[in-house]
Amino acid sequence: MNDQERSTCITITVAARRSGLSPHTVRRYIRRGLVDEVLTEAHLPELRRIRRLTDLGVNLAGVEIILRMRRRIEELEAEIARLNRLLEI
Repeated sequence: MNDQERSTCITITVAARRSGLSPHTVRRYIRRGLVDEVLTEAHLPELRRIRRLTDLGVNLAGVEIILRMRRRIEELEAEIARLNRLLEI
């Protein structure tokens, strides 16, 4: 997926259909702050991840914590990669 596709806005209905959720559920996740109000293709994996977690029985408070931890891990991995690149110079 290129940058333009990732930044192209999609409707709640399209996001719901492509992530296997109902539009009502996507709106609820937006209200909870689990995904941004302006949805793009880049949000689809996140919506699918939320769906899988709730299917496993994780409540929305737990989903929020898991997503926050996942984002933090990704930030730390990027920082480690950046520092490793600096060490190679």
